[in-house]
Amino acid sequence: MVPTRAVPLSNSGPQLIMLSQGDIDGAMALSVEAGWNQTADDWRLFLRHGTVFGIIEDGALSASAAIMPYGTEIAWISMVLTRKSRRGCGLGTRLLKHCISVVEAEGRTALLDATPAGEVIYRKLGFEGHETFTRWAGTGGGKSPSGAVAPDIPAAITAANQVFGADRTELLANFASRCPDLCRYDPDTGLCAFGRDGSLATQIGPVVGSSPNPDSPGTEALVAALIGGITGSVFMDVADHCTRLAACLAALGFEKQRPFLRMKRGPWLPPGNGSTVAAIAGPEFG
Repeated sequence: MVPTRAVPLSNSGPQLIMLSQGDIDGAMALSVEAGWNQTADDWRLFLRHGTVFGIIEDGALSASAAIMPYGTEIAWISMVLTRKSRRGCGLGTRLLKHCISVVEAEGRTALLDATPAGEVIYRKLGFEGHETFTRWAGTGGGKSPSGAVAPDIPAAITAANQVFGADRTELLANFASRCPDLCRYDPDTGLCAFGRDGSLATQIGPVVGSSPNPDSPGTEALVAALIGGITGSVFMDVADHCTRLAACLAALGFEKQRPFLRMKRGPWLPPGNGSTVAAIAGPEFG
């Protein structure tokens, strides 16, 4: 990644900088103002294992954009946020273009999960869509987990990496350490799940399996059990082809919140090994 903290965007005006751990309060202010679900731990993860760029104006963080590399072939671009008072000034687009240039300079394919509003911008920058998801929001059952066997976390991470097609060990290990009760793995079916705490809701995901069809009774039962053990609000970003899982969530009182389109700019494709994703880690992490 870019080694210097200050990188001029132009000969005059605001500068693009690399954020550090000392900028977390400003980054949190951006995500809170936008009504997003990140915590300070999420921002620390971006800063520790990825790169976050920002624009400082009058001593305050006005905009941000993050890159999270996975393995050697791809990187996720996310957290493109702009302070409300500075929206429409092109700061987010300038940061996004800089992230694209960094990712491409490293020979990686850039990926992201776009809302309908963002899709228009990303298509103009050469991104193409290839998979759709929907966020479901509801409330957990508030029951104490019972009967769940502590999973083999390294094995769960290995299985999830195989499904995703790139190494996300740091990300998944972070999730498992933060919310061990949401980490599950069945070596017989290859079904595994992770989750994390959020500022607005607990996020379940990724949920993956090695079966050609992740929309199975086993996935439905696993998700229902996880939701039952959560207190408070729950988010889950489900693959649109998982209609059985969607029906399960609807029966539990969950409602659709917003769609996401997975987009990429570059040649990389997900693995064609029959492994499938039922729910993603969230649009910021893929």
